[in-house]
Amino acid sequence: MTDALRLGRRAFTIAVVGATIAWSIGLAAVLQPLTAQGAMAGDLIKGSLPAVYYYAADGRRYVFPNEKTFKTWYAGFSGVQTLSDAEIAAIPIGGNVVYRGGTRLVKIQTDPRVYALEPNGVIRWVESEAVASALYGAAWASRVDDVPDVFFVDYTPGAALASAASYPAGSLVSPSDSDAVYYITSAGKRMVDA
Repeated sequence: MTDALRLGRRAFTIAVVGATIAWSIGLAAVLQPLTAQGAMAGDLIKGSLPAVYYYAADGRRYVFPNEKTFKTWYAGFSGVQTLSDAEIAAIPIGGNVVYRGGTRLVKIQTDPRVYALEPNGVIRWVESEAVASALYGAAWASRVDDVPDVFFVDYTPGAALASAASYPAGSLVSPSDSDAVYYITSAGKRMVDA
């Protein structure tokens, strides 16, 4: 085989490989924006079905397991954007949304223990009714929601609340002798502007 023929075959192979790569990259660049036209990170989105998702900065959609979970984050559904079912399907699911920290108390039906919620799905067992009453008032039981067992794995156990000496992170508290409201963090508290 002559050198010119080998050089021609090599050039042809390189051209085919280059065209294949360029076509693949070009097709991906065209299809990628179709995954969430009109949706931006932080938006609430849905398709034709009633499920609502949080569209995150990582390009994934996060599922609200039920309306109770949704309502710990949002007052209503007026801000939800409807996308086509194809657009929704093109956005990968990133996981489940958990209850917002500091909003409710939770338990599961197969376990009588009640848990306080902190940010990022951390739960803290409230060890007694006395502690629950001291932290949340005499009507504390009205703040308890049952989380379906299947979603309880989305939560991470933290240290138990054995006394009312400190509120869980994520709580909003107001001293009885003041109108000030404080947000409790793991590092302390900070005043919330009214």
